[in-house]
Amino acid sequence: MKHNFYLLATIHFLLAASCNGMNKPLQKLLVNTLYGNFKVTEPVLIDLFNNPVMERIKQVRQYGAEDYVIKQKKEYTRYEHCVGVWALLRMYGADLEEQIAGLLHDASHTVFSHVGDRLFKHESALCSYQDDIHEWYLKKQKIDLLLTHHGISLTTILHSNNKHTMLEQDLPNICADRLEYNLQAGLLTDHLRTDDIATILDNIRYGNGHWFFVNEESAKKLAMVSLFNTEHVWSSTAAYFITKWTAQALERALEIKLLTHNDIHFSTDPLVWNKLWISNDPVIIGCLDNIVNYKTAISMNAHKKEPIKVKFRGLDPLVQINDQLKRLTSIDSEYNQEYERVKAYIMRKSKL
Repeated sequence: MKHNFYLLATIHFLLAASCNGMNKPLQKLLVNTLYGNFKVTEPVLIDLFNNPVMERIKQVRQYGAEDYVIKQKKEYTRYEHCVGVWALLRMYGADLEEQIAGLLHDASHTVFSHVGDRLFKHESALCSYQDDIHEWYLKKQKIDLLLTHHGISLTTILHSNNKHTMLEQDLPNICADRLEYNLQAGLLTDHLRTDDIATILDNIRYGNGHWFFVNEESAKKLAMVSLFNTEHVWSSTAAYFITKWTAQALERALEIKLLTHNDIHFSTDPLVWNKLWISNDPVIIGCLDNIVNYKTAISMNAHKKEPIKVKFRGLDPLVQINDQLKRLTSIDSEYNQEYERVKAYIMRKSKL
């Protein structure tokens, strides 16, 4: 399997003659992703790619307000993630409904992504705020009507539908969602090159409800990305406090009616970020100053020993050994030691 790599997901519109000989133009899409080029002819997918729901998440950053102060190598948005997940599902044989589920799975994120969990006091460790509002959000955006037009029920593509095991699985398993954001994270932190990604994708399989590797080295390369990013990016002290201060700024903005709940759910990061900065409200500006000067602000908060509630996102992939599937931690003692170290670190951090 060969892979062509592009840093941004882009779409090209093509016109093709219909096969009925009447030369009636049919719209096709050529979708370029990090994982290759995909020609899309399914009308429902074409309509979804053209929908404002997808347009909005082009301006919702995967890492929220962190991206404004902790610069990444490249921009990584919820749009790129969703299209990447869809691409992986398509590559490995998911049916149309699961591809749609993957394309839309993060469409309901609020501005600044997971800040919605803090802002709306969502404490569940099993799912996110955007999961809980997923059905409501898609109905508000009339995606249910779009799907019905194509003979598909909204209920078949929701997060609550547990049949999409290629898209969603519990940690420490791999799923298309987790595979995509770990591959991107590997690129962003220089732990993976594009040829590493090609090798990983050549050595991973999906079958009988499981993602698994046929090569231990590739499994470990991806899994080490998950441990590094859990410790230093996703569950870092900086990420925790930046999300906290962003949520406090948004809460204040709602209180003084600078923003509405619709702004939080349906607007974009740049629009809301700019509104916050021009507010001149001392509470909001104080939060934004903390975000911009996060290193100093965190050190000043250190003495408070505030519990930092963060999640362990380490992967423990299945590896095929002969005819059996075994966890990487059970066959690689070095990885097992690092896995347990990072897991214990995250647990201690959350109990401070």
